[in-house]
Amino acid sequence: MNLPALIKKNCQMHQLLLPGRNIIVGVSGGADSVALLRAFHTLEIPCTAAHLNHQLRGAESDADEAFVRKLAGELGLPMTGKSVNVRELAETTGQSIEMAARQARHEFFAEFPEAVIALAHHADDQAETFILKLARGAGTDGLCGMSFAQPLENVHLIRPMLNIPRAGILQWLEENGFEWREDASNSDETYLRNKVRHTILPMLENELNPNIRTSILRTMDILQAENEWMNALIADCRLPSEDLPLAAKRRTLRNWLFEQGADEAGFDAVEQILTLMDAGAGSTVFELNANQRVVVEYGKPRFEQTPFQSLETSWTLTRTNGSGWIRDESRIGTYPAQASVCAEKAGLSEITVRNWMPGDRMAPLGMAGTRKLQDILTDLKIPKAQRKNLPVVVCRNEIIWIPGYRISRDWALKNDKTKAIHLKVEQNRTK
Repeated sequence: MNLPALIKKNCQMHQLLLPGRNIIVGVSGGADSVALLRAFHTLEIPCTAAHLNHQLRGAESDADEAFVRKLAGELGLPMTGKSVNVRELAETTGQSIEMAARQARHEFFAEFPEAVIALAHHADDQAETFILKLARGAGTDGLCGMSFAQPLENVHLIRPMLNIPRAGILQWLEENGFEWREDASNSDETYLRNKVRHTILPMLENELNPNIRTSILRTMDILQAENEWMNALIADCRLPSEDLPLAAKRRTLRNWLFEQGADEAGFDAVEQILTLMDAGAGSTVFELNANQRVVVEYGKPRFEQTPFQSLETSWTLTRTNGSGWIRDESRIGTYPAQASVCAEKAGLSEITVRNWMPGDRMAPLGMAGTRKLQDILTDLKIPKAQRKNLPVVVCRNEIIWIPGYRISRDWALKNDKTKAIHLKVEQNRTK
């Protein structure tokens, strides 16, 4: 396999290398990302290697980082590295390890706002994603999978190997005698994607169709084309109308919800709102979540964000002394939320809660330096209408905690024996 030639063809066909943009290649040290970096080097495409050390495997994680640094040096390429304690981040935010790692990577890539981030996803990743999303009941949008280019709010992602099977990538590496690092966690089937990769897809190949991966990719291509076609058909539709087919109604309403800033718009929510609209009588309310709802008045929907009309939001903060961490399952915008901060750091100072204000800054745990809260909320895709009502917890004029997100770096506990102040924020709504 001539991997560089295939990557070059994909870059040209999908216009992945944007003029004037720096190319940042995400390199874990594994086979796929090493192949992508070496292929770019072979093609003489100027780029920078970027490595995020998740600190999940101790010395092995450090060895991965050292490998990437050495590889970048051998190729004469610049390298940017960063370390994040993902396990601590997961404990602090109440997320799973996988979700915390994903958040850390997104925040790392957001540090290159004017660059193109090249990722090493390949055809096998696409097939695995299809199985995972099918099991969760995704619609056409979800089953289309990843795209070659994905412009986000703060970063522009490209995937130049998306149609290339992993077997071909490994073959190219081996034929050229290139080394890479193996991550033992990639075989751990407690992670659902690994179970799909090592058990479910091989079973489907053996028992159902030896070319199942190719069939899945063909289906995804078909769905992608039909998805684009359907979106074009309803491009001028702002809200569902009686003369639209049911599929178009669903798609139009879902698009409208996301345009309004909805955090999610699942199948059941769309179906129930459509039912309320079809009834066309009086005023009814559908609660999307604790902070968002749709009011349907005589068949017409209206999106509302916390604080809802005629409601004012205030906060109650309680504190108790203890030690170690209190695990919190909340996410930003959901309450009550809990966190634990260092009691020695607080001393006898008062800890208060107030609403977020433009210009606020924080030194988030797991990250270097300080960041504007506005940038943090943008990265988290918190709708602008919701931001002004988010609470922050303050001590001595320093923001020490964003409820549902994370605490400040300087207020973290050293271990589970450290004296702590357990904080709890609850939302009050009054007429």
